[in-house]
Amino acid sequence: MKRTKLLVLFGGQSTEHEISCISAAAVLRNIDFEKFEVKACGITKDGHWIEIKGTDAGIDTTPIENGSFADVPPEAKNGITPGIPLIYASDAVFPVMHGIMAEDGSIQGLLAVLGRPCVGAGIMASAVCMDKVYTKAVLRDAGIPVVPSVTVERKDLGDIERVKSEIAAKIGYPCFVKPSNSGSSVGAFKVKSEKEIAEKLIEASRYDRKILVEKYINAREVECAVLGNREPVAATPGEIISTSEFYDYDDKYINGTSSTRIPADLPKEDLESIKQLAVRAFTALDCAGFARVDFFQDRDTGMIYLNEVNTIPGFTSISMYPKMWENEGLQLKDLITKLVELSIENFNENKRTI
Repeated sequence: MKRTKLLVLFGGQSTEHEISCISAAAVLRNIDFEKFEVKACGITKDGHWIEIKGTDAGIDTTPIENGSFADVPPEAKNGITPGIPLIYASDAVFPVMHGIMAEDGSIQGLLAVLGRPCVGAGIMASAVCMDKVYTKAVLRDAGIPVVPSVTVERKDLGDIERVKSEIAAKIGYPCFVKPSNSGSSVGAFKVKSEKEIAEKLIEASRYDRKILVEKYINAREVECAVLGNREPVAATPGEIISTSEFYDYDDKYINGTSSTRIPADLPKEDLESIKQLAVRAFTALDCAGFARVDFFQDRDTGMIYLNEVNTIPGFTSISMYPKMWENEGLQLKDLITKLVELSIENFNENKRTI
C-alpha cells in the first residue's frame, strides 16, 4: 500500500514555541508509520526551518520532546528555504503549532499558496479564532453566549483614566485582562481592583496591540473536542480542575498540579448543551478538521459561556483534546490518521471552487 507523505511542522516564533515542540513530539511518536511516510521540520524562534532527520520506521523525538530542538548550525541558517522542498514533496502537512505566525492563518496561507492540504482550519477561521475580539463578534452574531467584555487598544493607554472609567462602568472588578491574540494564557491576568489595572494592561500590551478586558465569572472550566469538516461531531466534554485562581500558564505547564475530569461532572443536559454549542461555534467560525472549544460555566447561575476556540489544540501529556477522544474510544494513532484524511478531504472540496 502506498503511504501518504506527511510533513509535521512544529516550533515557530510565538510565545508557545516550547508547547508546540512538546505536542509535536507526542504526535510523531504516535503516527501510524504503516500508513504515512513522515518528515518533520522544526522552525526556530528566529524563523529558520530545520529538517529533523528520521527513518522509514520513525523520527527520533529526543531533540524536541523537552520543548526545543538541536542547535542550528550556522550553515543551516537560511530561513524558510529548507522548508519549501519538504512542503512540495508532501501530500499533506500537519502544523502542530500554536500562537502567532503559526495558528493565526500565517502557516495556513503559506500552505494554501503552495497548494498542499493542511490539517485544521483554513486561513480565515484560523485568523478569526486566534483573535479573541473577532471570535466574540462572530459568536455573538451566531447567538452563542460569551462573557461581557471591552476592548482596549495599546494606543488608548495614553489616556489611562478614560480607560479605567470605561472598565469600571462596563465590566467592574475583579476582571480578566488578556491579549486578544495569544494562547496558553500567556499575558493573561486576573485583576482584583482598579489599583492593578494600569500595570496589567501595560503588561498585556507587550503581547498584542489589542487587549481584552472580560467580566469576572466564578467559573468552572469545561472543554469540548470537535472533529470533522462540514458535518462535525463533538466528544463528551471534560473539565479542568485548576489549583490556581485561574488556569494560567504555570498551572498548565510548570506546576503540574492541575488535573482533569472526563466526562466533566455536570448534568447530562449541560454536557449535551455544551456539545451542541461547540458544534455551532465550529460551524459559525467555518472551522475544519478539529478544534478544542473552551467554555465557562458560572458556578453561581449555571449559565454557560463560550470562552474561546483553539484551532490547533495541544497534544502534550496534559492536553485535553486527545484525551476527550480517547474517552470516546478513538486512540491517538487513529485520531492523527483521521485528521490527515480530513485535511485532504477539505482540500479537495475547496479545489472544486472556481
